[in-house]
Amino acid sequence: MNRMGTSGVVSMPRASKFALGAACALLLTSCLSLKAHVMARAVTNGLYSIESYRARVTESGLLRRAPGVPVVKSILYERPWKVRAEVVSPEEHAGELFVYDGATISVWWPRTRVGLRIRGLETPGRREVAGAMLQGSSWILGHYDLLGEGHGRIAARDVDHWRCVPLDDQHFVQPYQAWMDAEKSIPLKLSIEDAPAREWYGMEFESIEFGAAIPPGAFQFGFPAEATVFDCDLSGPAITVPEAQGIVDFPVLQPDQLPAGHFLRKVVMGGDPEAAPIVVLLMSNGARWLSLSETQNAGPATVPEVGIQVPVGNGEGLLNFAFGFTLVSWSVDNTALTLIGNLPYPEMLAIAATVGSTPPRKAK
Repeated sequence: MNRMGTSGVVSMPRASKFALGAACALLLTSCLSLKAHVMARAVTNGLYSIESYRARVTESGLLRRAPGVPVVKSILYERPWKVRAEVVSPEEHAGELFVYDGATISVWWPRTRVGLRIRGLETPGRREVAGAMLQGSSWILGHYDLLGEGHGRIAARDVDHWRCVPLDDQHFVQPYQAWMDAEKSIPLKLSIEDAPAREWYGMEFESIEFGAAIPPGAFQFGFPAEATVFDCDLSGPAITVPEAQGIVDFPVLQPDQLPAGHFLRKVVMGGDPEAAPIVVLLMSNGARWLSLSETQNAGPATVPEVGIQVPVGNGEGLLNFAFGFTLVSWSVDNTALTLIGNLPYPEMLAIAATVGSTPPRKAK
């Protein structure tokens, strides 16, 4: 016999309510998982369908003194994962460069004559890339409600317009809009807000030519002879943090917390041991790449001039996007740090905020 409440509505036994709640939660989790798999597959297939492209991109919000002034970059891309992004304007920052040739990352700041080179990277396989895309898609769906806003045209390409509304108030999980290439599933325009109707960062492709011929040597870069270069080879011999600390004068710092699957896998020394030593901590997880480079804090010369100003711990840093990679640059007392990875930028900033002198803890 059904039991009736005073309102005449059938009263469900507590166990049945629990079972229904569990079933709904399972269904919701399954739906999110399915959506994440569909999204990750589309992005992975889109990436692997691109042999090359040449593009011109405009970014806003990168200049601290004039955030409304656009920074224009020329982009070259070639599969797998080779990219060259060079600042074209404004003139005072022209020539700033990010190059990744599949095994080496080179970053060049010509105004300060400082360069960073990280060699010995391993190119992930398609399965690892697909896994990284799945984790990224799951992160987005876990933090945002994605609302379709129709279609449009960006850089003479058909795009799908999405408005992404945060589901929680996690730091730097900000509302944004994305215009995704309808065929390739890559963003051709982004607009991130830090307040209603106020853009914090914007990016838009002015032009893009898929299948463009890439000149030989486009992803090779040699630093000028007079440059101060912090150079490190990740395939070199591993040392411990205490051993690294015994070599350098600045404190060697570590993140206190890392995302699931990430932990301190390797520490390597590089650079000029006398003039410009560098310590690099590798904390990757498959294709989810993460490294922390540390050098002597030489003031403004070791901090980029272009980037989004962001709080990092008790100080401030600069955030830059390099078409697949995110860079966070900041200093802690006598240590200048650069965190490079391909995780969502809120995760990168959360990691940077925990950098201190305690060993990193594995995420549960």
